[in-house]
Amino acid sequence: MSGMIMRPFFTVFSIVAVPYLLFAAPGITEDEGIRRVQAHLLIEDNDSALQEAQELYDSFPGSQPVGVAYIEALSANGFETAALKVWNLLSLKDPGFMEDRHLMEELSWGVLRKGVDSNQYGIRLSALIGAYLTRDVRAVKILVRMMRDSNAVIRSVAVQMAAGFADAPLKDEIVRLMSEEKIWFVRLELIKAAGALRMKELTLKMKEILSTEKNTFEERQLAIEALVKIYDQISVEEVRNLAKSSRAGIRQLACQLVTHFIVKDAQDIILRLASDSNPDVRVAALNTIGLVYLNKPVIEPIKEIVIRSLDDLHPAVSITAAWVASLIDPALGEPVFLRWIESDLAENRRLAAGALAATGGCCIPLAMRVLEMSHDPYVQVNVSLGLIGQRIEVKRCCDIIYDFLMKEKRMWMWDNRVNSLFQVLAPSQVRHIDQIPNYPEAIDQMTRLNLVSLMALVDDPRAQDAIKSFLQKKSWGITGVAAAMLLKEGDRGSLDVVHNLLEDPDPNVRLQACLVLSMLGHDENMVFDLQKAYVQADHERKLHILEALSHIGSGESLPFLIGVLEEPFQVLRVAAAACIIQCINR
Repeated sequence: MSGMIMRPFFTVFSIVAVPYLLFAAPGITEDEGIRRVQAHLLIEDNDSALQEAQELYDSFPGSQPVGVAYIEALSANGFETAALKVWNLLSLKDPGFMEDRHLMEELSWGVLRKGVDSNQYGIRLSALIGAYLTRDVRAVKILVRMMRDSNAVIRSVAVQMAAGFADAPLKDEIVRLMSEEKIWFVRLELIKAAGALRMKELTLKMKEILSTEKNTFEERQLAIEALVKIYDQISVEEVRNLAKSSRAGIRQLACQLVTHFIVKDAQDIILRLASDSNPDVRVAALNTIGLVYLNKPVIEPIKEIVIRSLDDLHPAVSITAAWVASLIDPALGEPVFLRWIESDLAENRRLAAGALAATGGCCIPLAMRVLEMSHDPYVQVNVSLGLIGQRIEVKRCCDIIYDFLMKEKRMWMWDNRVNSLFQVLAPSQVRHIDQIPNYPEAIDQMTRLNLVSLMALVDDPRAQDAIKSFLQKKSWGITGVAAAMLLKEGDRGSLDVVHNLLEDPDPNVRLQACLVLSMLGHDENMVFDLQKAYVQADHERKLHILEALSHIGSGESLPFLIGVLEEPFQVLRVAAAACIIQCINR
């Protein structure tokens, strides 16, 4: 019986031990062993590399080159904690080891690869973002893998990032997903990516989206924008063929292409489309007339079409015609604007106000009159935005915007769905997305920040108080996206306003101001303050601090970040790893 038990045990031991002993290669030299480890790593045979490196490290425990090879093998296999322990051990013997940037990068990639394998959505997302920010070719495989993730948000983010790399494997994955993806917001990102990468192989797919009524407005609009980017040029004959399509989306595309390429010889086609049966096509044609064909003097056929469109029964067409007419002669468009601004329907009033603001300096007297007569706060703010753009009645317009910011409790959004030329401030209709918590609230906050930024741009002293109120909201962490919205115009005035808040008595405001200045100003003076704040910060703020340090990209942060790699929370280690790679490569 004893023999029966021992025989299988010995057999199993032999199966496990023999391959390992084959790798042991007794008598191997240090240099040869390192070359063997590197060869295994090169062909991505990571298991064999680790077996070789372990044996080599046992044979030459004090060798720095062997230690480097062992750390690289551990990192490649996802044993980042063990790799860091070896790194610390060797650093005690040779302090210069702490300054090996290549090894820091390998350690960090090991952390990111481990993060990609996590079962936790937040960690995978952090690893994905970290890999992308490295701008390293090693990120391509991670992006492809994340584009196949089971979580729709991660797929969506991966697609956005793939558009910034343009490698063939990423394009292949976009083509596959365009046929298979079912989740709406992921499809939107795929359409954007197809346009950003100018993927001609998806031209027919984009046209299919335009030709199918079941697709959402957002999908069709983005498909048009993508096709405009994909086309290198457009001939009048091609425009004519598109304009004859039985699908309204294709006819709308014809207008957009003429606008994009300024096809002067397509005027007769556009004039015909201005009388199309579909209101979206009529709006697109009128946009093209306003942007391409209003040479002075305006020819009579164009003027006739625009005047006829003023009485269109569809509000968007009539209001767009009023915008074009005002560019020809304000006296033509102003009565129509006034009629729609007095409409019983709030959405018509807001659209008319946004279009009036888009006329620039053509209808200033009417805009001033609207401020006096309208009782709709959204109309007043939209008109005020246009006047501020012309630097007219700036103080009064800022008063209206500030009062609106303080009193209006509904969520907001920028709405350009009816006409992409008119950005209209309106009550939010942003839908909840299950995979993105508080998505409508985030859009609302960024819209409000955009208004505050405009006030800062014109040096309104209340902008600082308004920004401070946002920074005090503990539920709203200023992230890279929100901060980018805060300074969307790239003005230094807003940055100066935030800089003044570094002396605020509220520590939360000081930290948030530090984060904004780091993310947008790349201010290296913030490094010490951020590292100091990290010690007492909660988990969420630690993530924001690491993000800010990555935006600065200072080499002075490296010792601190290596310490963060020993954090017990993997998401913090992943964020620190991404930051290390950016600090090294910047």
